[in-house]
Amino acid sequence: MLSPVPDGGLVHNLHEGPDTPAAILAGRRAADAARRIVAGLTASGADPATLTEVAAGLEAIAEVLEPHTPSTRYPDTGLHGGVQAASQVWESHPFIGPGHPLAPPIRIERHGDRAVGTATFGHVYEGPPGCLHGGIVAAMFDMVLGAAASFAQRPTLTGTLSVRYRRPTPLMEEIRFVGWIDRLEERKTITKGEAWAGDDLLAEAEAIFVLVNTTRYDQPEP
Repeated sequence: MLSPVPDGGLVHNLHEGPDTPAAILAGRRAADAARRIVAGLTASGADPATLTEVAAGLEAIAEVLEPHTPSTRYPDTGLHGGVQAASQVWESHPFIGPGHPLAPPIRIERHGDRAVGTATFGHVYEGPPGCLHGGIVAAMFDMVLGAAASFAQRPTLTGTLSVRYRRPTPLMEEIRFVGWIDRLEERKTITKGEAWAGDDLLAEAEAIFVLVNTTRYDQPEP
């Protein structure tokens, strides 16, 4: 079976377009501002006086937000269906959430039987000089291969993920992660994927997604 996600559309159930709720737009604007702050603070060359002034401002903002801080990002819903879960689940996701200030800027679409994620990474995610940290590469594969696995419309969670790094992944270039279903077994969905910068193959991955009871997607107990 193939996912009902239209070709060229977002795989995950995220708001897009003019019908996006005002609260989501405001949250994304705030998250974008926070990303700029994180970028400015990461290995910052600012002098101590400037950083002290910045810290005071951020402490004031933190005090404003503190009363609204939840104990879980699942306040009203569990996953309930993986990629087609309620949009707020993906909005706050630590690796793809546009409303999450630490999430890398990846966009995952369906193209035929492939899940394709594209992103350009800055120095916030730098590992070796000028290159993306390998842990971020693995995390992006987890998301893209998981999106590909969802095309089979079976509830699964990551069982194993292996990555072969062929060459460093450059910063400030568009990186393309491609994932597809290699085969289906009774309790497993086996996927494979590749990461590219232009015509350069950067890494390959294979993941096994294990069939689970849908209660695993439910809201955690308090």
